[in-house]
Amino acid sequence: MSRRFVDYDRIAETYDQRYSLNRLDGVAKALEERLGKTEAETILDVGCGTGRWLSELAPKSSLAVGLDRSLEMLLRVPVADGRAALVCGSGESIPLADSSIDFVTCVNAIHHLAAPSSFVLNAERFLRPRGALAVVGLDPHPGRDRWYLYDYFPEARELDLRRYPSAEQLKEWMRASGLENIETVAVERIRRRFVGGEILEDYFLQRKASSQLAILSDEAWAQGLQRIRRAIQKGAQEGAPTIFEVDLALVLVCGSKPVATS
Repeated sequence: MSRRFVDYDRIAETYDQRYSLNRLDGVAKALEERLGKTEAETILDVGCGTGRWLSELAPKSSLAVGLDRSLEMLLRVPVADGRAALVCGSGESIPLADSSIDFVTCVNAIHHLAAPSSFVLNAERFLRPRGALAVVGLDPHPGRDRWYLYDYFPEARELDLRRYPSAEQLKEWMRASGLENIETVAVERIRRRFVGGEILEDYFLQRKASSQLAILSDEAWAQGLQRIRRAIQKGAQEGAPTIFEVDLALVLVCGSKPVATS
């Protein structure tokens, strides 16, 4: 049976290897632009992991709070000065006072929340007027993206369709929470191409490298690897190596809290 959640305590040690392949600078740029628009002094990064986004945003704020339920991930956050605070907790129950945060981010993490709708709907509570919520992640629902993991591990795609809220769903939740000026934009395009046996060296084919594979049952994992090996073998036999493609968009959905009028 496949799992719903990943135990990030077990994979924290190797998690940052992904950023040596792609730092996701497009995501960083988009967050910085929207941070500047809000003139934010306080930041909350929900599902902060090892602090990739905190390291970008903390120097531009007076206080940056990183929240994650994995203590091992938090222990690897580089805290260079006193402007960052770390909280081990859940995104559905954030221990912050009302109207206390200017800018809330959730990057590649909303699919790990048990109740992502509650997180989005409650964000308005602890946002200050003119504050913004920015959610970044995959949106597998339109079917535009290509990822060999979905081709050879079909259960991974089925699970992602259940785990990831669509961009349209996120917008609906934001509107329901009272946020406005909601925008949706692709902020990063991840493209990679592997020929034949090259795919076996891909970092993201490792069991612990992506949540898509980490949550699969042992049986589904083994079957997917077998499909890939058969495809490699077939391509070699036919003299036309199998191509394994990655073409994924990371989508930002961002909304702001209106200023109260009397």
